[in-house]
Amino acid sequence: MKKLQRIRLINWHRFSNETIELADSVLLSGENGTGKSTLLDAIQFVITCSKNHFNVAAHDKGKRNLNSYMRCKTGREDRPYERAGEITSHIALEFYDEARKQPFIVGTVLDSASEEKEPNAVWYLMENQTIEDGLFLRGNQIKSIAVFHATNKIKIFANTQTEAKK
Repeated sequence: MKKLQRIRLINWHRFSNETIELADSVLLSGENGTGKSTLLDAIQFVITCSKNHFNVAAHDKGKRNLNSYMRCKTGREDRPYERAGEITSHIALEFYDEARKQPFIVGTVLDSASEEKEPNAVWYLMENQTIEDGLFLRGNQIKSIAVFHATNKIKIFANTQTEAKK
């Protein structure tokens, strides 16, 4: 059995840089707008390698997309996004494989050059690895796709959704 132990979210909607520790059983509850659907969408994006069903946990007509998650869409006219310019986001899911008795991480890194362009996303698998700051950050700087790939031991690195699903 593989158990989800931790979730790391960097620049994913209102989660700027958070590691969420999970126990054997997890209950998500809270007021509207506290991040329940945001968290589920992050997990779904990594596991399914698809952005087709964002925010369906909240309602069928969710209009969230990668840029709105990465840039933290506010809906305000004067400032529609909290983050501007070039943005990198990370979603990392740390699992523990009970049969092999070792942790592994499945995740995605996303780079967005501007609000108008679709972000570039890659997916990865890292064996015998736990979530730690050095994987995602170089000092205080968030690692882009290229830097992340160059500085980490990655077993599988997929540049497309099709490759990642395999």
